[in-house]
Amino acid sequence: MSTRQQLGEQIGMSMQEVISSAVLTNERIARSFGLNVVDLQTYGVLVRNGEPMTPGQVSQATELPSSTTTRVLDRLEQKGMVERRPDPRDRRKVMVHAVPPNKDVQAAYAEIVRQMEQVHRDFTVAELQTVVRYLDAIKHMR
Repeated sequence: MSTRQQLGEQIGMSMQEVISSAVLTNERIARSFGLNVVDLQTYGVLVRNGEPMTPGQVSQATELPSSTTTRVLDRLEQKGMVERRPDPRDRRKVMVHAVPPNKDVQAAYAEIVRQMEQVHRDFTVAELQTVVRYLDAIKHMR
């Protein structure tokens, strides 16, 4: 039987491998759309947020300097992935709206989603709930 420390080390090694694979996969996908990986990940932050954000909120969520966030949003806007619109409640503010992912973006991740669904079949609902609980607990670590 493994000790808590041994399991912690195994989890750490597995997380490093998952992160490395995700970074490289996202880099490849971003390049296929003529973007860099930071641009694509920023778009993902906007999509997952589910509602418009100010550029300052985008900067805070991504931990990018505001000048970098501006350039990222410029590139995403050029690609038609975001729109900047005045805030209807305060026209001095600009809100960044994510354009819903198109079929090309969805297709880029479809195989990964399919593979994950296949892996999920090998786990019970209770085991998957534990994984969700663990990932929720660590997702904001920096």
